[in-house]
Amino acid sequence: MNRVLLKELGFSKRNEAISFLKKLWNQEFVECPICGSKLELLHKKAKKSDCDWQCKNCDKVFKTIHLLDEINEQMPNG
Repeated sequence: MNRVLLKELGFSKRNEAISFLKKLWNQEFVECPICGSKLELLHKKAKKSDCDWQCKNCDKVFKTIHLLDEINEQMPNG
């Protein structure tokens, strides 16, 4: 399992990236931006932990806190 980086996701605007994270945090259906498969919670047994998601198809881990930090560093003004 490799942690996905913001540049791999191909978001051109900050709003797109933030919207993606919000959907994950709200546990809405989200497709992997890399391969199109459904993302699943990485820690299903951990209570109220919606921070880490995984794509079983491409074996990528989406750590939302790290992605948010990257968004703030690389896309600061929108």
